[in-house]
Amino acid sequence: MTTIVVFASSLSVASILLITKAIELRGEKKNLLLKTLCRFDSRFAKLVSNFKFAILRMIQIVRYIALVWTKEFCKEIYRKVIDWAEKELRARQDTILTGRKDIHKNGSASFYLKKITEVKNGDKGKIEDDNLPA
Repeated sequence: MTTIVVFASSLSVASILLITKAIELRGEKKNLLLKTLCRFDSRFAKLVSNFKFAILRMIQIVRYIALVWTKEFCKEIYRKVIDWAEKELRARQDTILTGRKDIHKNGSASFYLKKITEVKNGDKGKIEDDNLPA
């Protein structure tokens, strides 16, 4: 509905201006409405120039974001992926070649991998687990 109203109003204004210009050309004398509009030509030109400058500035901002910022963003993602791949490759090579593994503190580790200390008074060992209350 809004589109129809805007289109109809702009069509009617354009038609009125065209008819008044045709009457002016036929009668060879300046119309009062067109004479008034001609006074604002320099202001309209300045307004259009300012609008064009604002549009060009927005285009430059979009170009900067698209070309510079996106390039830096992609480089950062590429660096992160390469670092992650190198870390995974080293971890797999350590596991395969030397048999080393990273054991997480709260993970399911074997009984033999936990820290065992001997109590001085007895023969039995004591399991130290930081998570258990004393």
